Parts: sequence; structure tokens; C-alpha cells
Amino acid sequence: MSTQAEIRNFLEEILNDKGDSSGFTDQQLLVTEGRLTSLDVMMIVVFLEENYGIDFSDRPFDQNEFDSVESITALVDTVIN
Repeated sequence: MSTQAEIRNFLEEILNDKGDSSGFTDQQLLVTEGRLTSLDVMMIVVFLEENYGIDFSDRPFDQNEFDSVESITALVDTVIN
């Protein structure tokens, strides 16, 4: 499974757990639209640390990097490549 597909699946799980089963595109700004909260962003951070070995303690935090499937995928690609 591709990185983008794994991230999309994880975001779908978060939204489904919140009772939000509406679809979304990979470019859709889920935090900006209020579908994901800051607590959800922290869950995404933990997911990325555990699955991709990213250490966020060494990086400046930019919430925009966690707003969409596309932006999260770009973050992972930048850090691990």
C-alpha cells in the first residue's frame, strides 16, 4: 500500500470514529473545515512517528502540514527521502 493510501485510510478511521462518514478528496482541508481537531492532529503525529519514524521534536510544528492527505503525504516524503 502506498504512503498516501495509508494516510488516507488512517484519516478515514479518525473521521469514522467521530461519526463522520462523508467522503473527502486528498486535497480537502480537513482541519481548516473543522472536520479534524487539534487532538486529531496529535493522533496523526503519533501515527507518523510510529509508522514512518519521523521525530517531530526536531521539527518546527506547522498545522498546515496536517490539513489534508496531500499535505501529510508531502511531509512524509520530504522527511523520509
